[in-house]
Amino acid sequence: MASLDEKWKAVDNFESVVVDRERDVVRVTKELYDLHSNREQLRGVTSSCDYRLTIPFAPHMFGSGKTTFCHNYLELVRRFGDTFLSKFASDPSRRAFLEKLRRASMLYVNLRELEPTRPIEENRSLEWAVYYLLYRSACNQMGLPFMKPDEAYRHIPPYPSFLIPELRKTLGIPSDQYLLVAFDEVGVFDTKATLFELEKNDKGVVRPYNDFFGIISQLCKEPDLFFIVVGKSKGLSIKNDVAFGLSRVILHFIPLSPLDASSIVEFLERSLLKTPTQVPVCNVLCSSSFSVNELADSLLECTGGVPGLLTRAVNMLLNYIIPRNQPFISKEECLTCMNDYDFRRICAEPFVERILNLDEDRRSVFDLLLMMALYRIPSKVDDRLTSESFLYDAVTEMGLYRYPIDENTFQVLIPKVFVVIFKNDPSISSLEKILLGSLDVEPVDCFFYSKCRVFEGIVALRLVLMLSSKNRNELRELLCQMSPIWKQMKLPISTISPIHYIKSVVSSRETRNESNKSRRTFASTEWNKIIRETLYLETVYIPVDATSHSPDIIFKLQSPVEPKVLTVGVACKGRWKSEGIGWSDIIDEAKKFLDPVYDQVLSSAMDYHHCMLIIVSTKLSLNVSNELGNQSRCYSSGMFIGNDSFKVPDNCELVILCERDVQMLIDDEILNGLERAFGVSHNPTFWDLDRT
Repeated sequence: MASLDEKWKAVDNFESVVVDRERDVVRVTKELYDLHSNREQLRGVTSSCDYRLTIPFAPHMFGSGKTTFCHNYLELVRRFGDTFLSKFASDPSRRAFLEKLRRASMLYVNLRELEPTRPIEENRSLEWAVYYLLYRSACNQMGLPFMKPDEAYRHIPPYPSFLIPELRKTLGIPSDQYLLVAFDEVGVFDTKATLFELEKNDKGVVRPYNDFFGIISQLCKEPDLFFIVVGKSKGLSIKNDVAFGLSRVILHFIPLSPLDASSIVEFLERSLLKTPTQVPVCNVLCSSSFSVNELADSLLECTGGVPGLLTRAVNMLLNYIIPRNQPFISKEECLTCMNDYDFRRICAEPFVERILNLDEDRRSVFDLLLMMALYRIPSKVDDRLTSESFLYDAVTEMGLYRYPIDENTFQVLIPKVFVVIFKNDPSISSLEKILLGSLDVEPVDCFFYSKCRVFEGIVALRLVLMLSSKNRNELRELLCQMSPIWKQMKLPISTISPIHYIKSVVSSRETRNESNKSRRTFASTEWNKIIRETLYLETVYIPVDATSHSPDIIFKLQSPVEPKVLTVGVACKGRWKSEGIGWSDIIDEAKKFLDPVYDQVLSSAMDYHHCMLIIVSTKLSLNVSNELGNQSRCYSSGMFIGNDSFKVPDNCELVILCERDVQMLIDDEILNGLERAFGVSHNPTFWDLDRT
């Protein structure tokens, strides 16, 4: 029997192809054209000075496709010239530029090879080190011998007008042919900056990226020469000084978004095995009962569509399938493999090393980014974490991924294969474990823009998972002791957890393209519709706005053995309110839920249909606590609360959890984590967390 390491070995089995980079190619091509059409300004030939040199730049993390994009950009330009680039080339000057770009040559330069060079007088000169690396890279690319640094220095004086002709001669291209230089691994300046003599600003601070892009800005004055720069780096940010500082260079970020399901299908169909027969990957992995679309969905769920992760996962699946000579027969079989602990660990290890080794200060925003990934909360590229840092850069520094929504908006992406490694990290907090566990179950697509209600979301996730769990837990046992209805339900439920069906109800004026449905907050006269939908759609509702007509969370539980249905409403009250909630608050919640549900639904329903309202408060008033005796309590049908001011309707119950029992759902560590993540100094302006 094969060992685990042999079973899940990430051997390179196939030739992958580049897919779904149309938007990136168009964007980069526009930036290169802007340089082409404004080069005279850089050279000072014209009096106009409104152009700022813009360099296409991809700072994304390991596996996002940076290097692959560099190597394949010109090929993609040729492929898309008559399709996605046709609109760009609609006028004669752009069309002429595109025609020459399709015939361009590329020089790939790996900055990891950058070192100080001889002769002595240029030993710590970054400019000469970059020039020599360009020359040596051109020789290596053509398979030619190259001069040693001191000999090259005598033959190629350190000026662009001498270097560029030498590069063209080495590459065998004429002087009027476009030359595209792709600098990879720009992040070396995070560690190699001390090796060079660099310029200091007026505060005595060295900024190596200013020096590097300053060198590029001088080279860009040479005709028919273009640049792309890529590489992960903590020294380059979306609003870095390099964009507005000494070098006067703007970095135009290339999105390089993860692949969607249709692009993964194309990837699987066009990628071929490294065998003489060159069989498509999908033909090896898929049987007649397991389609390539199902395989793509499985890979998307596992990898998030991150190109490097996707390629690694496919290689691991091929290494598993090829020796067996039997493809997957179902999506369930494929997902079982990808959900295997060792599959996830081996697949994710190269990608999460940076995250696990971050210092405490950088790790402090992990819980916030987990919430954003779980709830798919969009963010703008200029949303700040603090006065000195941007959320966009925090995602990069954490080694996570971004999914672009449009040019200025993105969502945080944390692939599921990462979860198993994160959860085993001893430094992970209770809040982070809950969020990771929820992310591993199903992304919850229910909190949009300024309507984020993270507290309610976490309560819903915890509550439904605890109530539907097959393992014993204190909360379910407590409810069985207090509630006659709950005891009759004979939970846990045996069907798929309702967590799979959580969604939001938003106001009628708001829609979302993904669902093509209008989602809204129900009016007080529409409980028939609410209950009917929770019964038949297996839906957990979390109204996006706190309203006067509904609790914060609504879901349905179906007994696995008895014909009984329980609709549960949860009111999250008094978060971080110093005075706590009183009887008037509790009665208001009961009147707006239990009374109308009974009048509109239960009064004409069968006896098997029941309703429960649970009050979840992190702070009860002194009067409420004293009357409850600091214990949780269940008020059943016919009982009165609040000096007989409210009577619980038939087939209904009101449960008030004491502060001690609320800790089962949201303990102090989780609350502190929420307060820290959404503290005033770290709160992006588009959020409004603290609703009651």
